[in-house]
Amino acid sequence: MSRDRRLQLIESIENERKSKVVAYVISDRPGSEGSLSPDGVEEMYRLLCELKPLDRKPMDLFLFAHRGDITVPWQMVGMIREIFDLFNVIVPHKAHGPATMIALGADTIVMGERGTLSSIQIPASGDSLGETQNVGIKSHSVEDAKAVMSLMEYFGRMREKQKIEAFFRVMEATNPFLLGSINKQIEHMRADCLGLLEKRKRRFSKGKNKRIVDRLFSDFSSPYHSITRSEAVEGIGLKQVKKEENLEPLFGELLMLYKQELETNEHVHLESAPDSFEEEEKVFPNRKIACMESTKKMRVLIEDLKVQKIREVPPSIRLDPQINLPTLEITSELREGDIWSFIEGWLQGNLPGLIEESFLRFKKSLPVTACKRTPFNRRWVDS
Repeated sequence: MSRDRRLQLIESIENERKSKVVAYVISDRPGSEGSLSPDGVEEMYRLLCELKPLDRKPMDLFLFAHRGDITVPWQMVGMIREIFDLFNVIVPHKAHGPATMIALGADTIVMGERGTLSSIQIPASGDSLGETQNVGIKSHSVEDAKAVMSLMEYFGRMREKQKIEAFFRVMEATNPFLLGSINKQIEHMRADCLGLLEKRKRRFSKGKNKRIVDRLFSDFSSPYHSITRSEAVEGIGLKQVKKEENLEPLFGELLMLYKQELETNEHVHLESAPDSFEEEEKVFPNRKIACMESTKKMRVLIEDLKVQKIREVPPSIRLDPQINLPTLEITSELREGDIWSFIEGWLQGNLPGLIEESFLRFKKSLPVTACKRTPFNRRWVDS
């Protein structure tokens, strides 16, 4: 029923906009998050081939995504442009991070009332800063370093020598090679964003494109700041952003149906996972994390998820195996040496099992401090 209704909605959008519609929706549900990934480009290509002949109609990409691989936008937009002369993106709700970059490559961005784009930034994991770094924050970025320098200037005028000293202090608190690597990625992303804007049929001037990219990368203090429809037009300068008020109900219902499709997963919250199963580790199979659909075909990205309990280990460990010997009928004919021989033989055969049982009992008594999630066996399947 849900599939039939989705097809009706897609066909209605196609008829109204005289286009070919492909929906690409990625789960943002906690515990089941997906992301834009390079394998999605290949799946998109196969789906577009199913739509031929195209009758010179434009393509509308119905997109919902909140994170992903920064190399995907250039690949996906370039591939779509090889097949369609006109390419539009429909944003019913979130198109953040790399999804915003995909939207930049569209001739028209149709944003719903709840539609949002985002600023663009690359955070770096604090784990990669090096074992010798002892800082109480989880991530660093080039923008973080700039913010520290700006904060110092806020408290008073700084001489050039003071700026240099402050810069070296910042470098002591993080890995300079990591910041350099991040800055290199940002420069690549900026170049990609400019290139994506240049792919539009009705291009802006190079100066305007540069101002758009500068605002997306620098005008917001928080990463992935949500940019509303009006802000995208007035604040960022994306004049290609449009609205389709008559199609708004269709966009909302279609997105809701895709979210229902993705919410069939068994819910796994890392915070509640320790209490949701008895085993030390459990595999949750066939979890849906993304779907891609046209009027011809639907593909679903699924994966298996292994959740392992992480327990707090005390500095000293003491095992206390409980040893209960079997009942031995003692008679006058039974000598003491025979009793000790019996006990020794029984312990040799049963002690390893008793120690293992005691260890497992001890391990389960330790408090669970976290859960480790390991996704594996990711694949696209027909639905």
